[in-house]
Amino acid sequence: MKRKLWQQIGIGIVGGLLAAVALAVYIPTQTETNDSPNAGKRHVMIRLEDVGLGGDYNTLEGLGKLRAVMNYIESEDVPFHVAVIPRRMSLQDDGVWKEKGIDDPNPDEVVSAFIQVLQQAEQHGGVLGMHGYRHQYGETYRSDGEQNSGIGSEFNIKDAPETQELSYAAERMKESLAAFARAGLHPAFWESPHYKDTHEQQGVFRSFVGLMYQPDLYAKSARDDMNTYDTINTYGQDSLGSVYIPAPYRYISDDKSVDQMLDKAAKDDGLASFYFHPFLEFSHLEPVIGTDGNPAVKEGIPLYQYKEGDTSSYLHKLIAGFKKLDYRWMSLHDIVPFTPAHRVTLPPRTKLQNVMLGDVTGRGHADVVVRQLHRILVIPGNYEMPRNRPQEASQVWLRETFAPEEQILLVDVNNDGRQDLLAYNAETGNVRVAIADQKQFLPVRAMGALPLGLSSLRTLRSSSGMGLIARGDKGLVQVNWLNQQLTYQESDTKLPEDAEIFTAHMQNTAADDDILCVSHKDRRVSIMYRQGQGLFADPQTAGGVSFGNSDQLLVGDTNGDGRSDLIVYNAETGIWRVFQNEGDNHFQPLDNEFGPWAQGKERRAVVADFDGNQKMDMGSYDETGHVLDLALSFRSGTR
Repeated sequence: MKRKLWQQIGIGIVGGLLAAVALAVYIPTQTETNDSPNAGKRHVMIRLEDVGLGGDYNTLEGLGKLRAVMNYIESEDVPFHVAVIPRRMSLQDDGVWKEKGIDDPNPDEVVSAFIQVLQQAEQHGGVLGMHGYRHQYGETYRSDGEQNSGIGSEFNIKDAPETQELSYAAERMKESLAAFARAGLHPAFWESPHYKDTHEQQGVFRSFVGLMYQPDLYAKSARDDMNTYDTINTYGQDSLGSVYIPAPYRYISDDKSVDQMLDKAAKDDGLASFYFHPFLEFSHLEPVIGTDGNPAVKEGIPLYQYKEGDTSSYLHKLIAGFKKLDYRWMSLHDIVPFTPAHRVTLPPRTKLQNVMLGDVTGRGHADVVVRQLHRILVIPGNYEMPRNRPQEASQVWLRETFAPEEQILLVDVNNDGRQDLLAYNAETGNVRVAIADQKQFLPVRAMGALPLGLSSLRTLRSSSGMGLIARGDKGLVQVNWLNQQLTYQESDTKLPEDAEIFTAHMQNTAADDDILCVSHKDRRVSIMYRQGQGLFADPQTAGGVSFGNSDQLLVGDTNGDGRSDLIVYNAETGIWRVFQNEGDNHFQPLDNEFGPWAQGKERRAVVADFDGNQKMDMGSYDETGHVLDLALSFRSGTR
């Protein structure tokens, strides 16, 4: 290993988790008081409203037009949101009900095509949400039209007291979630029809989803911008926090409203979030004619396109107008980097140093592994929707006594997709391993020996397999194993006395980990990029990164682009900041911070891919309450 003289810094891990690091001064921004976090940033968002099986979307032709509108938005590199009404009901003049939904047990060709259009939208960057369940109330005729979906409300109807009950709200939420699941769709947000509900019912909705794409009408100061709650949601399983995102620019109805919206945007640089009904574009569309002279069909749905040379549609004007004003089209996952999600309860008196995160079950989600005096517990992870999904009880996977001087970490020793338990005894140098099997770790066996006194053991991935890096008396010690036999090589790499090391994939041109170093004294992050053949380049200071004295530092690929980012958490304020890895050793802070979420000076941050979507999620552990709160990342890797 090439010799390096280090004067920089590293990131510490305890028990497989990232530890806190104190670094340079950081001045809090307005986000910490939740005071217009999008002000001055020229963010614009669009939500396609009232998209359900009825009206203009109740024929294959209508669905072909809807698909064409979504395809156009995507072609302009504009992220979009779809407020889906899962089940549409309408009472005809002849007294006959018409009803269709994405949860129909025997869907006809229109229902199947509608689901297909939504699935394709989701696959191409569209963010789906639940716009109630039926967006209506009642089973009989009402003079106010409440019985018809889209026109009617669903909650908090004055002459229908049941619509104000918590159980009613929970029932409709569960029906909506079940409908999405049946259709293979993944809702990211909730929007109450016409924004009507009670304050108490909102507490129910927040217990199932972390993002509410509607104004927080019960906090007057938050109707024009986001509002973040750091309180515990108590309906069903406890969960922490939620975020409201309003649409203060309201909606488009005609050419005049387009001009008014753009005029407002020219004078205002706040959150330009609005909603739009896609059928308003349909008059600007025409069928695509195939080579045989007949209307073209794709995947069973007629193909439509915008009329040649027609740039007068509302969407054309809006997209061009906002771009001319230097606004940036954003998704919910751009302006809210993490979605408040699940809560995992650990055994009482569990210390963070005895907690490890990794996929030991092989199911793709991160499991919680707890080290106790004479045994190892596993809490299998399942972090799909909904957020109040109860987690499995802890399971005893291994009965074994580990000495206090043994360092334990999770490593996939046999490369079977499940992380195993590896223990290193700093006093004897002995290494032991327990292989993860079906719902257990197999009995511990000796694996070999390493030099005495190693500290800060970290996994080190390379194209040749999994290994370790550690700090020794002389410098770094790199560990590899072949046929589960340990080999190692030492270097005289000089490290500052206070330096802690961490490994991460910092460049997307190779599958190998690089080495990060944090020095508390020098207050800098530096990176040694891998050169191949076990060698690393001279350390480079990470550019664009700043930290506060009480900040905790984590590392992980939060947007799935193959490069690890730097995440900073201030437990006292509950604010999380992401410095996105832009390559070439430069890091760019995201426009928006996340939080306040998981506020409490005794809390400690962790990182793992909890839900298995190849994006690192945030966790905050409260030792006093022995709860691990999670916020998941759905960020785009291309933005």
